[in-house]
Amino acid sequence: MLFARMTTRRWLAAIVLLAVMGRLAFIVLFGHTLSLQASGYDAYATNLLDGHGYTRFDDRSGDSELPPLYPFFLAGVYSLLGRDPVAVALVQTALDAVTVVAVFAIGRRVGGPAVGLLAAAFYGLYPYLLFQNVAVNDTALFILLLVIGIWLAYRARETRRWPHAAALGGVFGLAALTKTLVVLTLPLLALWWWRRLGLRDAIRLSVAAGVALVLVIAPWVARNIRLHDAFVLVSTNGGSNLHQGNNPCVADYLARGWDAQWVNCLEPAPAGLSEVEADRWHRRQAIAYLRDNPAAWPRLFWTKLWVLWSPAIMPHDLPPDPYLVDDAVFRYHTPAFDAARVVHLLYFTPLLALGAAGLVLAWRDGREIGPLLAVIAAITLAYLIFHPSTRYRAPADPFVFILAAYALIRFWVRHSSPSRSPVEMQGR
Repeated sequence: MLFARMTTRRWLAAIVLLAVMGRLAFIVLFGHTLSLQASGYDAYATNLLDGHGYTRFDDRSGDSELPPLYPFFLAGVYSLLGRDPVAVALVQTALDAVTVVAVFAIGRRVGGPAVGLLAAAFYGLYPYLLFQNVAVNDTALFILLLVIGIWLAYRARETRRWPHAAALGGVFGLAALTKTLVVLTLPLLALWWWRRLGLRDAIRLSVAAGVALVLVIAPWVARNIRLHDAFVLVSTNGGSNLHQGNNPCVADYLARGWDAQWVNCLEPAPAGLSEVEADRWHRRQAIAYLRDNPAAWPRLFWTKLWVLWSPAIMPHDLPPDPYLVDDAVFRYHTPAFDAARVVHLLYFTPLLALGAAGLVLAWRDGREIGPLLAVIAAITLAYLIFHPSTRYRAPADPFVFILAAYALIRFWVRHSSPSRSPVEMQGR
C-alpha cells in the first residue's frame, strides 16, 4: 500500500536520498582514501588562494596546462570549508543530487516518468560514481553541466525559444572550461533541431547556443593569448594527451589494462621549449606516428574503443615500470577497491546491454533520443582520438542508463499488457 501511494515526486526524493546516503556512507567508510594529490588540480587551487594566480608552479606567474573551471571550483570549496578532501566530497555529493534530478527530467522526456525514475536510480546508485564523484577530480562537475545542458537542449526543442538555447550554450561554455570535448556535441544537437524543428529554427537556436558558448569562454581565451602570446583555446594539455594516445606502445598498455598516461616509450620534449611549444611538439609527434604507421590503426583504434566501453574499470592494473604515477594511484589497488571493481562489473554490464537494446527500441518507437546519442558519439570520438579510461567515459553513462531504463520499461509494458502501446503505459 505504501508503494501504491508514492507519487513520482516522492519516488524521486527517495532516489535522491539514497544517492546521497550512498556517497555519505563511502565518505564515512573510505574517506581516508581520498587525496588532494590524486590529480593536479589542487596545486592550481592552492596557488589561486595564495594570490599566485592560475598556475601549478610556485615560481611562475601563470600557465594553462589544465582547464580552469574545476581548480576555481576547488578554490571556492577551500575558501569556504577548508582545504580538505572530505569537504570537496561533500560539496560534490550535493552536485550529484542535482544531477540525479536532471537525469530524471531527461528520462521523463524520452519515455515517461517511469523511465525517468529508473534512470535516476541507475545513476544515483551507480557504484563507480559512489567513489569517483566524491574524489578530487572534475567528473562530478562536468557530468552535472553536461546533463543540465542536454536538458536545456530538450527545452529549446519544446519551446523553440532562443533563451533556452542560449542557456544551453552558457552551460556548455562552462563545461568546455572543464573538458573541451563538449563542443563536439553542439553540431550534433544542431542536426537534431534541424530534423525536429526545421532549418530556420535550428539555425536560430544554434546561433544562440554558439554565441553564448563563445561569450563564456572568451575571457579565458583572451587570458591565454596574453599569457602565451599565442592562441590557446582552453588548455595546453591537448598535445601531450594526443601523444599519449597515439604512439608505438599505447595499444599494448591499454590491452593490458594499464593507463595510457603511464606509457614509458615516449620521447621527452626537447629542453627549453615553452608550454605552447611543447604542446605543439607533442601534437606533431602523434600526427607523425599516425601518418607513418597506417597499418597500426585498426588495432590502435579498436583497442581504444574496447577500453572506453569495457564493462571492467579501466585502468585495472599497474605496469611494472609506470610513468607519471604517484602514491595516490596505489590506493585504488587495495582489497576494498578490488572488490568494488567486481561490483562495478556486475552492475554496469547488464545496463550496457540494456542500453544497446534501449537504443534500438527507442529508435524504432520514434523517441527523442538525439541528444543522448550526441553525447555518446562525442565522447566516443574524443577518446578514440586521444586515450580512453572508465573515468573519461563516465559522463556518457547517465545517457546509457536512460536508454537502459527505456528498454526495461518497454519490456515490462510488453509483458504486462501486450494490448497497450508503450506510449499509453508510460503516461504519455
